[in-house]
Amino acid sequence: MQKLKDNKDILFLVRNGFFHIFSANVINKIIQFGISVIIVRVITKEAFGMWSYANNILSFFLLVEGLGVVPGLLQFASSSKTREEKLSYLKYALLVGILFNVGLAIAILLFTTFFQLPVRGSTEILKYLSLIPLVHVFFNILQIFLRSDLRNKQFSLVTIINTLTFFFGVLIGGYLFDILGIVWGRYLSYIISSFIALWFVKDYYKIFVNVKIPNKEQRQDFLKFSIVSMLTNTISQMLYLLDTFLIGIIIQSGTVVASYKTATLIPFALNFIPSSVMTFAYPYFAKHKDDKNLVKNYFLKLQKYLLLFNLVISILLIVFAPFVIRLIFGAEYLDSVLPFRILSFGYLIAGTFRIPAGNIIASLKKVKVNFYNSIISGGANIVLDIILIKNYGSVGAAVATVAVFVISSFVSNIYLRKYLK
Repeated sequence: MQKLKDNKDILFLVRNGFFHIFSANVINKIIQFGISVIIVRVITKEAFGMWSYANNILSFFLLVEGLGVVPGLLQFASSSKTREEKLSYLKYALLVGILFNVGLAIAILLFTTFFQLPVRGSTEILKYLSLIPLVHVFFNILQIFLRSDLRNKQFSLVTIINTLTFFFGVLIGGYLFDILGIVWGRYLSYIISSFIALWFVKDYYKIFVNVKIPNKEQRQDFLKFSIVSMLTNTISQMLYLLDTFLIGIIIQSGTVVASYKTATLIPFALNFIPSSVMTFAYPYFAKHKDDKNLVKNYFLKLQKYLLLFNLVISILLIVFAPFVIRLIFGAEYLDSVLPFRILSFGYLIAGTFRIPAGNIIASLKKVKVNFYNSIISGGANIVLDIILIKNYGSVGAAVATVAVFVISSFVSNIYLRKYLK
């Protein structure tokens, strides 16, 4: 009987596009990782530190992109009952997102004009990247609309095209024009993939033009959810950004930034595994948010499988860390081995407990819980980073990150178990 039920679960996943999304995310992350390796190999270690620090600061700006309309669109369009309602939310998301990100691009230009970053050379690179918020939010809104419309094949294809275009941009532009070529490759990837996403939704053009934006009450609900999600995501993602940022401020060395960034590439990239699962599962959890028993059963099943899978990956990375670093990044990055091992253990915690629980809490519209959890985690992260980076450098940053993963995972999982009783 149990075997029959498991077979039905697998058929359900196949029919509803899980493997399209998961395979696309696998391909996407492999290509993204390839991009990072190419950048490490084609530019000097110091230049990689400059590039990494400029992207780190850009990522801080992008944390608030579009006032959080991307997760808002996923939530509200996924639960919309008609095509017109979905397109109404899409129109509003584009309006708010693009207008806000125009201001964000101007803010980056002003920042790079009047301030100098502590890592030499990174300010100029950030200035080149100042218009990324405009193409980034447009692409993300179109991409997430495809997901909310359960058009999983097209969502997956657009995702792969975006990353593949950047890959070739880095491969060709990086060799020919160094960092400037990599920058142009990033712009082209968003522009090309956005046009393809527009082609996929061409059948909606007539309805989209005529549809009205949501009413006042719907707009307020949408913005409330979006802004809370944005603030939660901002604090949550700082766990991944603060360490590099503070290494730059405290140590002010491009090579140390490069070594730590290299240590993070594989462990952080592996988050695509739980994220892929949750990208697929999110609309279904959102749809059945009132059925606590269903949510609880599927959450526990998800967590069990993720634990087994992530445990094997983490052990392999920890044991073979020196070989992996030397083979992929080169001998000059062997100083990354210890933080790499620490962060590989951190992946086990984040990938099994933190990411799945946080996504399910959001799908239940309990975004304030994630927000308060992020405040607690963010505060702990700042304190631990300042203390540990000052005394132990990149190793201290890795320890602080893992400690915060543990705190965040504990809070979210305890809440879910109590709520779903």
